[in-house]
Amino acid sequence: MDNMDTVGPADPVGATPAPPTLDESSHGDQANSQHQQQQRKKRKVERREKLRKTALCKHYGKPGGCPFTNCKFAHGLDEVVADTEGLTLAAQRQFIREQVHNRTQRQFIREQVHNRSESRFTQAPAEGEVIARRGTMIERYYTELFACDVMSRPNEDQYVHMHSNRLCVVGVANSHPAMKEEIASIEFTPNVLESRVSGKKKKGGQFMLPETIICHIRCKSGASYAIRSCIRGTLLELNDALLENPHLLQEKHLSDGYLVIIQPKTSEIIEIQESLLTKEEYRQYRLAASQAKETSEAVAVNSTS
Repeated sequence: MDNMDTVGPADPVGATPAPPTLDESSHGDQANSQHQQQQRKKRKVERREKLRKTALCKHYGKPGGCPFTNCKFAHGLDEVVADTEGLTLAAQRQFIREQVHNRTQRQFIREQVHNRSESRFTQAPAEGEVIARRGTMIERYYTELFACDVMSRPNEDQYVHMHSNRLCVVGVANSHPAMKEEIASIEFTPNVLESRVSGKKKKGGQFMLPETIICHIRCKSGASYAIRSCIRGTLLELNDALLENPHLLQEKHLSDGYLVIIQPKTSEIIEIQESLLTKEEYRQYRLAASQAKETSEAVAVNSTS
């Protein structure tokens, strides 16, 4: 009896908690599902706000215009670029379509004749006369872009011609030092030679970076020039004709003398075009460089005399 009197009540701390009832567990699951639903809605709203002004308005280009006063979508590509750096796929495709339209409107190019001997007309116009001519195939169907002083090497310029289907033709610009020398051979790198694509989507090609070396131009003078990709993308094709006839690089550097064809990602089209110079910017850059060189040479001559 004494032992039974000394036994106290069970310790509540060490006791095993009672299992939740069915009503309590269902209530907890319901609260958890409601919380997850709220989080999903919150993330959806955040994504919409993040995409604000990065997608083009579907009604803006129509005759009546956009009927919404507080439209969250961009009215034109200039507004998209001004608001954000990231562009949606639709915006970049619209960018390409606008470039095609602008090239169609500029089929006839007005230019001033500076040298009658260089004119392509049967009856050469007088010097200083402004003429209108139909643009070349490249001017009509490609966006002409240029990379100047590649890898900080003076005058080692390359061109990147972007077609309306976003395929890029990479080659050597006319101002490159290799164009003034006698070329012995053109040696493509092993990763370019071994690159193969297959299927409708052209999978399996070597992925190129801007600094990836495409080939080496070997000259008879002993000089060697490394030609690089200049853009990011998948290598689709190399010009095999240059292996047998390297002089195509100088004779037809804009057409049959191209090096490779690269397919960039659609999401990087505008980024690529912004990283390169347009044809007019390229001309101005080369003109300024030549004028600076002439000035420095004149100063050097005056200082020695």
